[in-house]
Amino acid sequence: MKKYRDESGLFVIEGRRAVNDVLAAAPHLVKEVITVPSLADEYPGATVFSEELLGSVCETVNGQGVALIAEKPVCEPSNSEYALFLDGVRDPGNLGTLIRTACAAGYNDVYLKDCADAYSGKTVRSTMSAIVKVRLIRADASSFVSIKKSGYTIIGADMDGENVFGYATPSGKICLVIGGEANGISDEVMRECDATVSIPMSGNIESLNAAVSGAVLMYELLRQKNRTNNGNKER
Repeated sequence: MKKYRDESGLFVIEGRRAVNDVLAAAPHLVKEVITVPSLADEYPGATVFSEELLGSVCETVNGQGVALIAEKPVCEPSNSEYALFLDGVRDPGNLGTLIRTACAAGYNDVYLKDCADAYSGKTVRSTMSAIVKVRLIRADASSFVSIKKSGYTIIGADMDGENVFGYATPSGKICLVIGGEANGISDEVMRECDATVSIPMSGNIESLNAAVSGAVLMYELLRQKNRTNNGNKER
């Protein structure tokens, strides 16, 4: 329950792959590993539950016999070259997918404003362990003061924005803003954007899923910027 995650500063990760990834990537965050008797030798020092007991406390139908309790990391911005600002993403699956994609694309700082709980079971499962590999930063509209001071160009995703495939990506640091599923980027955040971009669509489709849009935009901005940087090196 969110109440107890907030009170304890802990959250749960389920499944062998996710648990193994977290043990390798962030062992300092691990408080306890819980497993079933058949996997006890694979996880030395783990607390052993019966399959029935572990199944009763896990959310997934097939938890693969192992779960992990971890500390929520307290993160400050790393001011890396790419950042992602999520404004009102309320669907846990979308939020988790965006965090996972940000990790894969190198958007190391992920700002969360009015979003779903990043540490809920569904969100954590959607991140596939990326939850501990990026910096999750609580944010509001005032966060853009420090973001802009750090030299970022703020690019918002908006249906009325410039076609991203023809957009001239700036050479400096980029912070991409993705809005919520229902209303997009809020007015207070839109006012902070230096530019807006859109994804062209056909087939009478009004909009794309927030996670899909975010993935396309993250990689397209990354591709354009890499192409620009490579062109400058050649010259």
